[in-house]
Amino acid sequence: MKRALLILPFILFITLESCRNDFDVNAPYEDVYVLNCILRNDKPVQYAIISKNVYTENGVPPTSNSTAQNIKGANVEIYYNDSVFVMRDTTIEVTDSGGVTQVNCYCIKNLVLQPGKVVRIEATVQGKKLESTTQIPEITFTKFSLNFPQAFKSGYATKPNYSWNWTGDSGDNSNILSLPQLEIFYKKYEGGSYVDKKILVPLALYFTYDENNNLIPVNVELSFNNFCITTLETVNKTMQEISGDDPNKSDYIITKVLFNVIGLDSDLSKFYSAYTTYNEDFSIKLKQTDYSNIEGGKGIFGVIYNFSKSLVADSLYVKSFGYQYNPE
Repeated sequence: MKRALLILPFILFITLESCRNDFDVNAPYEDVYVLNCILRNDKPVQYAIISKNVYTENGVPPTSNSTAQNIKGANVEIYYNDSVFVMRDTTIEVTDSGGVTQVNCYCIKNLVLQPGKVVRIEATVQGKKLESTTQIPEITFTKFSLNFPQAFKSGYATKPNYSWNWTGDSGDNSNILSLPQLEIFYKKYEGGSYVDKKILVPLALYFTYDENNNLIPVNVELSFNNFCITTLETVNKTMQEISGDDPNKSDYIITKVLFNVIGLDSDLSKFYSAYTTYNEDFSIKLKQTDYSNIEGGKGIFGVIYNFSKSLVADSLYVKSFGYQYNPE
């Protein structure tokens, strides 16, 4: 009764696959509703999708042809911070490898999420109630270097590496998956105006050595680890990659440097633990799993929170690459 893969994208919060693939329902002769909703604090619009696995009259489990992929007309509400927010019934266009697809979904704009708060979703569809409650993750930076490479009279900082540590809910990382990122934001002069861009600095858990005694980074990934490092050499290389072979270095303006830790709540971390593949857009593909935190149906309700800190970028260091520096 287990069907094809269920895919939930964290960046768009919507996936076509989650609408057309079903769970092992473990309830013979019953129609099963599926509610998927992932909230993010770094996105202006939040989405939810409801689908339904329809059994035939003789009790045959649903197939891909008997799945009502995107159910409209449901009442979907978010209970948060002593307020009720109604998600609007809408249709959006999603582009994937198969082309453009119309997706029926529910959305709400400008929902301001706060770490540690409890949030609840309730959906009523065709007399059936689906609900789930979760707690927004909390992450605290316990060891944090606010300094990007700094300039001194004797030259640039020779500090070999920069490290960061953080803790999850109540100082416990065991139930919170997280992913660190170090971003350099800049503007490039193109076609008569400046265009906003950014680049990621590679981060590592630790370094090993190859047979030639060269440092080999063990790159970070979404995990229960709570630390990362990078090297001055890595930062320098990333700064050089911003302009590459472009001789007009002054056409580039460094505006800010951010260190982010993307944290998943406890339920979403458990959900992710069943994954088989993971890629850069935070897609999850599940195989042979029944994990769900939706009461009255199946699916997943969770929160991804992006915790961010500004790093101090030194103007002399930035200008050593020929770039301008105009912090925002």
